[in-house]
Amino acid sequence: MYSFKKISLKESKECHAIDLITIGLWSFKQWEKELKKEYVYAFAYFKNRKIIGLCVFQKIFCNAEITYFSIHPTFQRKGFGKKLFRETFKHCKEFAIEKIILEVSEKNIAAINFYQFFGFKTIGIRKNYYKNGSNALLQEKKLLKK
Repeated sequence: MYSFKKISLKESKECHAIDLITIGLWSFKQWEKELKKEYVYAFAYFKNRKIIGLCVFQKIFCNAEITYFSIHPTFQRKGFGKKLFRETFKHCKEFAIEKIILEVSEKNIAAINFYQFFGFKTIGIRKNYYKNGSNALLQEKKLLKK
């Protein structure tokens, strides 16, 4: 059975485990720190109460910055990323978020195509942003009109 819900600090260990086998972005302590912040919202897609996908964003006034997004490798390219994004967007609209921003490596073509599918546009480039020297594309999607 699949479900979607907001996650909290108690899931930090499971979040870190998914992170280790996907992007390797944060340490366990960083996950704990991130999930404690009042302005951070974390959502997950579950299969039988096990996390299969994560989306974390920071609410900054009327904007959201996605700081983490990944799907467990076993469940990639099966539509779960799209489902997770759609559910996250619903919550962003409930929070009156006007636009969403994120960063993606210029070398991550699959992610770029995924974000373009949802209407994200590149609005800037951060040169040599990643450890491997690749640039980060700053992308934006407008949700609500002012």
